[in-house]
Amino acid sequence: MHIGLIGGIGPAATDFYYRRLIATFARENAALELTIAHADTPTLLINLSNNDAAAQTAIYSRLTKRLQSAGAECVAVTSIAGHFCIDDFKAISQLPVVDLIAEVSRVIETRGLKRIGILGTRTVMETRFYGRICQCGDYSAKWA
Repeated sequence: MHIGLIGGIGPAATDFYYRRLIATFARENAALELTIAHADTPTLLINLSNNDAAAQTAIYSRLTKRLQSAGAECVAVTSIAGHFCIDDFKAISQLPVVDLIAEVSRVIETRGLKRIGILGTRTVMETRFYGRICQCGDYSAKWA
């Protein structure tokens, strides 16, 4: 499967995804097909602070078309903060979207976890974005 990443709006997260994909595919002795499209951090932060999901979704859609043209068969947004409009994006995306929160929720429920700890940047934690995780156990946002 050719994977498309919308990266750059969290360079460390993009690097994390990239390294984990390389390791996973190497372990499986499989060829990794991957294309990364760069999104702009300052633009994302403006759209997030303005809660402008439509503007950020339009950016993701444009980048997804580029990834699709490169052969990608699915797309993931590597920035957690960038998921603030993920539902809107999934509704219009030309490719299947890997939804970080849905995947984390699935793992939490599968493992039967009742209490989890989450670390995040102030920006992400203030959005209460993680409150969408499976509505299980205790949730409270804390940051330093």
